[in-house]
Amino acid sequence: MDNLDFFVHRHNQSIDNSNRSLHWIHHIAVKDRISTHHISNIKPTTDIQRYNLALSLPQRSTQALMCREFIVLATRMLNKHMAVFESFGDSVVHHIPHEYSSEMSTRSTDFPSGLYFKDENKINDLVEVMRHIQQEYMPKDPDGAQHLLIGGDRLTEANCRNVQWGFSDADTEEERMEGMHFKFEDWHAIRVLFEIHHKIFFKESAKDPGTLFANMTKLRCSNAKSGPRAAFNDYRDFVIKDTAALFLAAAIEHLGFHHVTDRPESLIPEHIKEDSPEARRTWFNRLTASIVDKYVLLPDITEATEAASKPSATPIQKNKFPCRMEGCSRIFTYFKSRQTHEIKTHNLVVPTDSKPIIPTHCDHKYEHTVARLGFSFILLDILDAVKEGDGERLMRLYTVALLFYKAYGHTSYAYSTFLLTVQMNATLTPQVAHSLKWNRFWSTRGGQGRNIPLDLHLEHLNGFLKSFLKGLGPNLNETSAARISRTIGVVKEMMAVTDMELGISGQTGAHHVDMTKDILTLVDTLQEAEFFKQQPGRVYAAFPGFRKNLLAKLDHKALWNWMMLKLNEWRILPL
Repeated sequence: MDNLDFFVHRHNQSIDNSNRSLHWIHHIAVKDRISTHHISNIKPTTDIQRYNLALSLPQRSTQALMCREFIVLATRMLNKHMAVFESFGDSVVHHIPHEYSSEMSTRSTDFPSGLYFKDENKINDLVEVMRHIQQEYMPKDPDGAQHLLIGGDRLTEANCRNVQWGFSDADTEEERMEGMHFKFEDWHAIRVLFEIHHKIFFKESAKDPGTLFANMTKLRCSNAKSGPRAAFNDYRDFVIKDTAALFLAAAIEHLGFHHVTDRPESLIPEHIKEDSPEARRTWFNRLTASIVDKYVLLPDITEATEAASKPSATPIQKNKFPCRMEGCSRIFTYFKSRQTHEIKTHNLVVPTDSKPIIPTHCDHKYEHTVARLGFSFILLDILDAVKEGDGERLMRLYTVALLFYKAYGHTSYAYSTFLLTVQMNATLTPQVAHSLKWNRFWSTRGGQGRNIPLDLHLEHLNGFLKSFLKGLGPNLNETSAARISRTIGVVKEMMAVTDMELGISGQTGAHHVDMTKDILTLVDTLQEAEFFKQQPGRVYAAFPGFRKNLLAKLDHKALWNWMMLKLNEWRILPL
């Protein structure tokens, strides 16, 4: 379910006929494509205070699997854009297989359930909505209520969960709303990761060729400059172009090429050219792996797990800033505290150099470039996992996302992601956990690689529904809105059939645009600047002192303590 916010603009305003801002709740039921009835539904008895926190963080196995997936994504880029690899089309994996690949290629089914004329942000309204869902939709058997997964954006998930926890001390299971499990869906969570990408790598830096801003200017992608919150599709598409261009430039440098059109005869052994697709794939993947290992992988993502599981025997050394007034022995932990003390106590003002001290032995342009390439590959891997309906891969990548949420100030998403991993690994029954992992995708027409997140599907339905509500004009009321909201599925199907019979090509959902020209334009820019040739002392004016460890600001000990604190809070709550 999701908010449906709608503004009614009155042409003839009066006391009884004024503008209205409507806040309703739109909800649908989606049929599971993955059956879980064969899996145990017995709730585990694990004490979450003994929960292994490493299960919620990326481990070495996570890094190894990501590397394999990055290689597959990279071979697609090389095959499509580099002339020497054009013949490897039959050796490229276009769809990474998983346990339920065939099921995720089938068409999804939903049942529009209409509108609740309630405001999700009002507690009393939300309690009424949840009670109605409990009465109308909760599956029941002689043993009582069973389990029901309810999804939405992170705010919806948090609001519903907090209401449920508010009733946790009630007398009966029904009053406690047990069996209702709330989950955040993936589109909004992925958008936040793109916002982090924008926060790290986007600054107005037209004088710095090769930066995200400069590349957007080069391709005239002004919409993408608005960022993923205002223009998600434009920003995502640009990141896809930018990532492909970065990787191709890295490959050209690594292979000693001059351009993507180069075809050196000695690169591909003669026996490989005539070998089977499987043997050619093995050779191609091995070559690509050497590029991925050197330029793409971010080894620092496993530090949180390793540092937390092996606490250091030596205490962390704090910064020390001694007072610079002669005769004063005060020492401060923070630079600002020392500066305030010197001004107030000694009337001492020490001029500071506004320019940061930048190590001359480091190539900060190179560090910035490989960090952008590595983080962008993580985003592409997540997008690909959603397209393939690969719940296993997506859950694993969420352990990586947890670190970035926490490091860059998205604490609410870090909280919900950590809770999701705890539920998956410890508190939910195996049956519910399996459904939570796999039944979170939507496919309108079926086919491989054609899945989207469920919340994005509901966003599309919201837009479709609003187009009809606007057409009602002054006749819009709760009765007419309820009637339309329950029939939009049938109406949409009728329109699709009519268009097909009349030979009208409608929107397909995905917009396939050839990005080749833009990508190759960026490759030329990146090659000219030689970003993948390390040259100590180089620095971006907009990113002085940039280092490739994107999680350097994350305090591993503080993260570990925060996770332990949350486990202690959840100990008495229904998860």
